[in-house]
Amino acid sequence: MNTQTLLKIAASIIIYTLLQVFILRNLVFFDVAFCFVYISVILFLPSSTPTSTALLIAFVTGILVDMFYNTAGLHASATVMIAYIRGFILKVLFPTRGLENEIVISVEGMGVERFIRYIVILTFIHHTYLFFLEAGTFNFFLNTSLKILASVMFSSIVIFLLHVYLKSLRNS
Repeated sequence: MNTQTLLKIAASIIIYTLLQVFILRNLVFFDVAFCFVYISVILFLPSSTPTSTALLIAFVTGILVDMFYNTAGLHASATVMIAYIRGFILKVLFPTRGLENEIVISVEGMGVERFIRYIVILTFIHHTYLFFLEAGTFNFFLNTSLKILASVMFSSIVIFLLHVYLKSLRNS
């Protein structure tokens, strides 16, 4: 990983964390649909990023969000979880990658269907882990499941639209 890539990752951590903390924190629909775009830092890491580096980036991103949300490591642990599983999900979505190991994680690089599937799968894993850990029990299973499904839909749509919008800004 070169210096330019590290600077881009650091900038994305700052931008997505600020966006999450100052704007999207208060954007909640009917007390069930929450939007967590800070996981985009992990979702859009280059596919060649080593797992250990992704875990460190995930922990830093999650702990920053935890500091503002006062959640004592919930977001950090959920973000580390998706950073760990991310490589496996990429292998499942692209089982027959020949000599080219580099998968460009974007609409253009993956195709719209796989890109949306990738976002939804990792967002679902993150939200399931986060909300059940937050609940601390399965007594509120239906309420927690409703939160998960609504938040996955809401977060996935916002992450996709934000990615498309930021790509259009870079290209113009």
